[in-house]
Amino acid sequence: KQCQTKDWDIHKKSCKRPNYLLKITLRPDDITNPQVYRALSRPSDSTFETFHEALQIAFTWASTHTFDFKVRDPAEIDRSTAEEENDSRVDSILNFIQGLKENGMPGATERYVLRIIEDDPHGPGGFASGKGVDFMHNSSRKHPQTPEKKASKVKLWEVLDKPQYKNMPLEYEYDFGDCWNHEIELVGRADVTGFFKCTDGQGHGVAEDVGSTRGWEKLKAAYRAAKPDKEQRIMGIGGVGKWEGEELGEGRDQSQIVRVGGEGSEL
Repeated sequence: KQCQTKDWDIHKKSCKRPNYLLKITLRPDDITNPQVYRALSRPSDSTFETFHEALQIAFTWASTHTFDFKVRDPAEIDRSTAEEENDSRVDSILNFIQGLKENGMPGATERYVLRIIEDDPHGPGGFASGKGVDFMHNSSRKHPQTPEKKASKVKLWEVLDKPQYKNMPLEYEYDFGDCWNHEIELVGRADVTGFFKCTDGQGHGVAEDVGSTRGWEKLKAAYRAAKPDKEQRIMGIGGVGKWEGEELGEGRDQSQIVRVGGEGSEL
């Protein structure tokens, strides 16, 4: 209400939307022991590109792969799930072929409400510089009926505060080869800051280029093995310990885990 007073011209530059409190969970249906998540307080006027940078730090990713954010339509999710449950193997192959004909590449059969992409989906792969090693898979995420916007041009409030996107699932995908999907949940608001802050979390960061969840499980098993088999010995890590049991920030001040500045603020 104060922002609507006659003094608006004086204080409008310093009047900002509250931060968002977000819980970001990595592959919640697949990684459960323990679940890997981070809770972030993020400035509402920061861009999705900056959000990507914060997620890379919070989950200890290497920023070597391509990424995007997707606003998903619940009705489209239900349709896709029903089709997967009802399709026979033959039907699945036919649908795959049809997807190639209609969309150019497999994986582009789901229509999203909005897809937010890095400025150049063919590189760089992240803010650490360099081309994303999986850039060739970007076309498999495109759909002729899905609008796309550049991550550096879209601010958080333009999605999280817009009525047209209300109650729609928001996802962040990193590495179009291993397909590390992160579910993003808005859990509240916080005081305005000019930086991202990690307020909570659980689970060790997942290894890069490990072969998605199946490879991650193999890697953890190799770490636990007292007598590693041939494959685990080739991996060179047998008998090291219980990596997956480590807790994020145990014995540390979790508020210092990530501090990424918003536009015009310190990193």
